[in-house]
Amino acid sequence: MSMNMNLIKRGSEGELQMIGYIDAQNAAEVEKILTDLTKQFDVLILDMEKLEYVSSAGLRALKRAYVEMRAKHGTLAAKNVGRSVMEVLEITGFTRLFKFV
Repeated sequence: MSMNMNLIKRGSEGELQMIGYIDAQNAAEVEKILTDLTKQFDVLILDMEKLEYVSSAGLRALKRAYVEMRAKHGTLAAKNVGRSVMEVLEITGFTRLFKFV
């Protein structure tokens, strides 16, 4: 499966549009991109409107982004989370990692 991302920069805030799937095949790449973005921005918003699926490896990438943002007193936010991805976030307790905007 594939993953596409588009970044919108607004000063110290970045918004990453996530499109497709985060699975075992691309989770390491997604994690690297998120890590780079956590270093660039004080607020990182993940627009998950077109994110269709997230695997356990994808959850690990999201958690690392949360840990890195928290360490620098930044904010990791999510918006437009679809039903199936929200269910995964709720079941795993990941909803507490995000500020929902």
